[in-house]
Amino acid sequence: MFKYGFILIAAANFMGAFSLVAQDMDIITPHKYTDPAKKPQYEIPSSCRYTTSRHLAGAPDIVYYLSKPKVESYPIAILCTGSTNRNTIGSVIHFHRYLLQEFMDLNVGVVTVEQWGVDGSTVQVEESMHHYTWSQRLQDHIGVIKKLIGNRPAGWNGKLIFLGASEGGPLITALTIRYSDITLATVNWVGAGDWSWREQLWTFIKNMKKNAPWWVKVWDWMPRWMPFSSEIPKNRQEYDACMDVTMVNPCADKEFLGMTYLYHADALQWPLVEYDKIKTPYLVVAGAQDSIIDSCDAFVCKMRQAGADITYMRIEDMDHYVRNRPDIVTQSFTWLEKILKG
Repeated sequence: MFKYGFILIAAANFMGAFSLVAQDMDIITPHKYTDPAKKPQYEIPSSCRYTTSRHLAGAPDIVYYLSKPKVESYPIAILCTGSTNRNTIGSVIHFHRYLLQEFMDLNVGVVTVEQWGVDGSTVQVEESMHHYTWSQRLQDHIGVIKKLIGNRPAGWNGKLIFLGASEGGPLITALTIRYSDITLATVNWVGAGDWSWREQLWTFIKNMKKNAPWWVKVWDWMPRWMPFSSEIPKNRQEYDACMDVTMVNPCADKEFLGMTYLYHADALQWPLVEYDKIKTPYLVVAGAQDSIIDSCDAFVCKMRQAGADITYMRIEDMDHYVRNRPDIVTQSFTWLEKILKG
């Protein structure tokens, strides 16, 4: 699941534009889909839908979903999905449902946060893309956590767990540091990286070209002056020039490799990880066939040097898609269960 990439629409994540209708129901039901392009329609229980203000003039409220286990006291897991784009954007409810049963089995509540412009079946593509950045996603999750702390759900013990996939990885790392005093554990699926966004994206491009079918290589070879030539940079110099343009003009009405200039400019300024501030048991899951595996290795190495409590599941025969490996999902929750049992 979950390619940082967004260059290839097929690499976009658990998201999708599907019709969702809210109505009164008791609980959100678990569901494991096998094809991310064919997620079923789902009626979102209104009793599980919540909102909180962004505190920005004219901004819509943040929409989030909460599922509670049937126990007197429980922690809450905040789930952060991978990247999306204008062709794949949809409700986070599918990600919520995909992992819901595993968390319910551990008596853990689940919270997922819709991105700007999405409210179940209502998907405002342009509105969403004009506000879609790592920083905005982080601020929305912080806003929801503040709401939870200020209006504590019945039974919540005040403790948090974070699980992030792909682009969700940097978000949960930042959240883990920010809320270290109340965080029990963090699970990072194919989203741990030490490199900057500039380096990770370029590595992905090189890997994509190397493994692309012949027709993509021909497309990439075509000179820029030819009709329908590829926008993918042909070399590092051209790539850096394109990325520099996004920094100079961080607008939302121009795109590079499927994402807005605003998105790239924001990601390029994302701060490096402060490893010494990670105080929570932390699981990293990565596939050795993933283009960012070297960045992930560096992340784990620096975590260990900082004395962090880190577990590394480096899967030799896996790429970027944990969704395709139910055995790895199971192992991740076995690790989490051990942490929760102390």
